[in-house]
Amino acid sequence: MLHWLKSNHHSLTSLSAIILSVIALYVAWDQSRVMRAQQHAAVWPAVQIQTQFATQEDGYIMLFDVKNDGIGPAVVEHVYAEMDGERLLNWEQLGGRVPDGLQRPGMWTGALRGEILAPGEESILAQLSWSREGVDTNLIREYRTSLWGAKIEICYCSVYGRCWMVDNDRTEIQPEAVDHCPAADPESNL
Repeated sequence: MLHWLKSNHHSLTSLSAIILSVIALYVAWDQSRVMRAQQHAAVWPAVQIQTQFATQEDGYIMLFDVKNDGIGPAVVEHVYAEMDGERLLNWEQLGGRVPDGLQRPGMWTGALRGEILAPGEESILAQLSWSREGVDTNLIREYRTSLWGAKIEICYCSVYGRCWMVDNDRTEIQPEAVDHCPAADPESNL
């Protein structure tokens, strides 16, 4: 055995070099994987849909907005909304669904699809307001309850193309990772 080792030291050196190369290749691959994960984590967006209702001295305000609570920009690719099982093409349709006897609210709306939300940025989807004069509070409560039932879905992506779907259903805290966002509907102005 010793004689074989003396006569084949070149083979042993080559074998050792191959083994060390394979180990170095694995370490480099693993480090690359970790660095890639860190890069993605450093720009991870986290979009949240918020609904708010406020009673103020001069009236009532209802607000639908989104906020990017993540640490990277969110590229909004797809927005979908429905109320009472019927698809909404724009936020103004919310104002047309008031109960009989309740005046149409004053509205401010914005489109979100195609927007880029910076970290910490908020964007108002729809703000509905009524003055206190002549408004039946029971009808406001009824309308608020029906609006809380509206379904809003937003699909957004990071700058690296990783995408997530979030909705205003409070049962799921974390956005759902998806391979890609659904195609945008050209008729929709959400």
